[in-house]
Amino acid sequence: NSTAIFRQKDNDNWYIFSQFEATDARGAFPCFDEPSYKTPWQLTLHVPAADTAISNTTPISDKTDGAMRTVQFHETKPLPSYLVAFATGPFEYVPAGFTARNHVPVRIVVPKGHAAEAAYAAEVTAGIINHHEQYFGIPFPYDKADQVAVPDTSGWGAMENPGMVTYAQNIILAKPESDTINRKRGYFVTAAHELAHQWFGDLVTTAWWNDIWLNEAFATWFEQKSTVEMHPEWHTNVEDVDEKLGAMREDSLMTARKIRQPIETKDDINNAFDSITYQKGGAVIGMFETYMTPAEFRKGVQAYLKQYSWKATTADEFLDSLSSSWRKDVSKPFSTFLNQSGIPMVSVTLKCDQGAPSLHLEQSRFLPLGSKGGADQVWSVPFCVRYPDGKSECTLMTAPSQDWSLKATSCPAWIEANADAKGYYRVDYQGDLLAKLTAGDVQTRLTAPERVDLMGNAEALSGAGKLGAGEALGLVATFHNDPERDVLINAAQLALTPRAYLVPQSLEPNYQRFLDKNFQARAHELGWTPKPGESEDARLLRPQLVRIVATYGGDQELAKQAAELAEKWFQNHDSLDPNVTTSVLRTAAFYGDKTLFDRFLAEFGETRDKQVRQRLVAAMGSFRDPAAIQAGMNSVIDGKVPFMEGAFLLFNGQTEPSTRKLPFEFLQAHWDKVTSMMPSGGGFDFGSVLPQVGASYCDAQSRDELEAFFKPRVDKFVGAPRTLDQVVESINLCIAQTAAQKPQVEAFLANY
Repeated sequence: NSTAIFRQKDNDNWYIFSQFEATDARGAFPCFDEPSYKTPWQLTLHVPAADTAISNTTPISDKTDGAMRTVQFHETKPLPSYLVAFATGPFEYVPAGFTARNHVPVRIVVPKGHAAEAAYAAEVTAGIINHHEQYFGIPFPYDKADQVAVPDTSGWGAMENPGMVTYAQNIILAKPESDTINRKRGYFVTAAHELAHQWFGDLVTTAWWNDIWLNEAFATWFEQKSTVEMHPEWHTNVEDVDEKLGAMREDSLMTARKIRQPIETKDDINNAFDSITYQKGGAVIGMFETYMTPAEFRKGVQAYLKQYSWKATTADEFLDSLSSSWRKDVSKPFSTFLNQSGIPMVSVTLKCDQGAPSLHLEQSRFLPLGSKGGADQVWSVPFCVRYPDGKSECTLMTAPSQDWSLKATSCPAWIEANADAKGYYRVDYQGDLLAKLTAGDVQTRLTAPERVDLMGNAEALSGAGKLGAGEALGLVATFHNDPERDVLINAAQLALTPRAYLVPQSLEPNYQRFLDKNFQARAHELGWTPKPGESEDARLLRPQLVRIVATYGGDQELAKQAAELAEKWFQNHDSLDPNVTTSVLRTAAFYGDKTLFDRFLAEFGETRDKQVRQRLVAAMGSFRDPAAIQAGMNSVIDGKVPFMEGAFLLFNGQTEPSTRKLPFEFLQAHWDKVTSMMPSGGGFDFGSVLPQVGASYCDAQSRDELEAFFKPRVDKFVGAPRTLDQVVESINLCIAQTAAQKPQVEAFLANY
């Protein structure tokens, strides 16, 4: 169980860890367990003599008496109870350098036998802290910087405990010889996030959970900013747009939370750790940073941290610091994004008939087809456009409609109405503006983030009935061979959107020809096997693109190669480049049967390597064969795959119409067993995600069955009522969009 204090086994050794956010510290010791109470804490731990103990601070004394040792820690700085942390076990300590300002030691703390797997974390962590120290203008605020590996976590991946950040082992550790580019970058980004919290969230803490966005949105925005600054060659600013678009999908629901949602129950706290808080919040901060200018925004952040060090604050105090430092009001426009849910949609018309060119802008709430919401909301939108000659200008759009004169001397040939894709809004281009924007040499005209934003915007507008599905899918051909990896992958994702509900069986061959015409040549050029001297981008594109063409594109040659490579991998795990292993195994599973599933399961039982186990679970989750899907679900409830590692196998089969109902049927049949095994606590109740067994439904009958089953049950699980509401609303939108878009998609595919 992951509540408060939990124990775990790794390689036959036992460890104990704490995880208190949000309200589990009260399960460990008596306390005022609310974030506004910040006080110094002093911990003393009594542990077996063979073990060591760690906490937020360094030890004052460490005395052994017979079979036990007593470790007394220095008093902490003022902290809320949820940030108190400790762990004990036979740990190994890997030195990772020192912080620049006060020479604070940085260490990677790992379960026994895993020291070699900490190599990458030990190499990069101090550099991240030094980057953060420079930005904030305040030295790292604690007396040590331990990054601690936890064998398995549920509902959390990492936790920002001051001086003792904890991470799921798969995030922070991997054997150097079988490590992957994605795993390393994943650790870098996660560490950048958790270490940002050491200032923003720990040194200054939110006073109540309605402002948890202050911690999480800020750390999300800062992880993105610092990764772009420290590794511009990774082009992660393009992936940041993907995160924004993901939050927008959730934010287009009427059941979406506000960033600053009132907190009245434990359900509300649980729901606050979602993509609205993290990704929408991060995107909104980024938009206002651009609006204020990065230099002015940073001044405000530094003023805020200096004024409120070791205190607990509210959103108002943060926004006041930004406004006072900038000497202009940022609180009012920012609050329009904090205190209402939804996404502004700005309709843009270019007028060049009366002298200086101007834009006519109208804003409303973006609503997908089938939505029951009202569109009459108004935001204060920092609206930025770019037009030829690299010119960009911004205005603050505060009214439902306004006219804005541009500085352009002649009528611009095109308008990009979300410059650098920094704006948290959708654009509805009027007249021929979209056609002009995407005609000709669009790769040099638009930046990579803008190209991704354009596709996400088109897909959303198509789902709102503002753009034909054929027009949106037409962008696939525009970007299918883009030089930027993430743009190309977004084009492939856009091509996959009709697959679930919009392609009738009679047009399946046309649909595969559409995919292959756009992506097959590039997939074959890449192949499954890395080539000497190729770029990291090529090595990251391969597993994504080749798998799409081999599975959904129905490419039998690539599929056959994947089956052969998987066979070789069973004989020798080193026979495959670690960067493609997961994709190869998943492709083999896509075409495989229960016999192959059983081999994966046996292999899983044989290995203790967490990274290999993760790859195998991903493969076990990629079958289409009903017997293999069923076997995956059984492996979780019979304990062959531990719940903490394989829980998502219970949701499997939802990508194919023929197996879509299996997860819900399985859950109904094994309800008591599944709910008795689930972890809870650690700020997360696994029961809150159970309604997602019906997330892929798109018909009224399945929706009604799902609702009838869950309605009497959701109240038992913290956070589950909202999940059910969101799943039901998503099904209703799917029904409406499918009815509207199917004829358009059929007309589009008839050309292939």
